[in-house]
Amino acid sequence: MILLTGATGNSGSEVAQQLGTKGARFRALARNPAKATTLKNSGAEIVAGDLADPASLGAAFEGVDTVFLLAPPLPNQEELEANLLDAAKKARVRRIVKFSAMTADPKSTSRFPRAHGKIEEKIRASGLAWTFIRPTFFMQNMLGLAEMVKGGTIYQPAGKSRASFVDTRDIAAVAVAALTEPGHDGKAYDVTGPELLNYDDVAAIFSKVTGRTVKYQDIPPQAAKQAMMGMGIPQWNADGINELMDQMRAGEYERLSTAVSDVGHKKPTTLEQFVRENAAAW
Repeated sequence: MILLTGATGNSGSEVAQQLGTKGARFRALARNPAKATTLKNSGAEIVAGDLADPASLGAAFEGVDTVFLLAPPLPNQEELEANLLDAAKKARVRRIVKFSAMTADPKSTSRFPRAHGKIEEKIRASGLAWTFIRPTFFMQNMLGLAEMVKGGTIYQPAGKSRASFVDTRDIAAVAVAALTEPGHDGKAYDVTGPELLNYDDVAAIFSKVTGRTVKYQDIPPQAAKQAMMGMGIPQWNADGINELMDQMRAGEYERLSTAVSDVGHKKPTTLEQFVRENAAAW
C-alpha cells in the first residue's frame, strides 16, 4: 500500500491519476476528505489527516509500506514534512519517495531548495529507503503568464539565463515509477524537459503558436515582487520566487536530465507541445 500526501494539488493529483491507471493500491491523506472525493475516481482510498497535527497521522499508515511525501511551499514546510517522516518511522514504513526540487541543498540561499535540502538530510538519516524527485520549473506555471502573453509581453526578472521547463505529468511519471518499481532506492532524480530555454525562447514559442508577436522584457526583482503581490501572492512566496530567479540568473538551472525517458518511460513534453495543448489559455 502507498500513502500519498499532497494528492489534491496539481502535481500530487497527477501522481494519483497515474497510480490509478497502473492499478496500484494507494491511500490519499487529506485534511478535508470531503474535498478530496474526486481522487476516488483514480481508485484512491481517502483518509483524514493533517501534516500540522502529528496525532492525526497514525491511522493513515495501516498496511502502508511506501510513502509519497509532498507538502506545499509554506514557511513551515520543513516542520510539516518532518511530522510525516516521524510518523512513517513509527509505523515502520519501508521507504519514502520525496517530491523535492532541483538544487535542493540545506545551505541554499533560496528558501524553497533550502527547505527541501533539510528534509532530504533528515530522510537520509532516518534509516528508511528513499528516492528524491527533483523537478525544475513547471510548465503548468506558464498558465499564470496568460494575461502577459495576451498583452504581448512576458515580464520576468530572469535576464538571458536558460532553464528547462517540465510538464507536471512527466514529473508524475518519474514519481510513479519510483513508487511502484524496484531499483530506485538511494537515487535522486533531477527531472527536466528536453530543452534549455531562456525567456526570449519562451516568447518566441508563444509567438509561433499564437500567431501574435510576443516578446520578453527583463525587469528588476523588486518590480516582479510588487507585481506578484498585486496578484495576491503572499510576500514570503514572492520573495522565494525571486530567490529562484536569482538562482536561474546565476545559471544554477541550466541542466538537462533524461529521467523522464529513462525512469518515467515516456518522451518528455516540449514547451511548444504544452503551449499548443493549452492554446485556449493564450
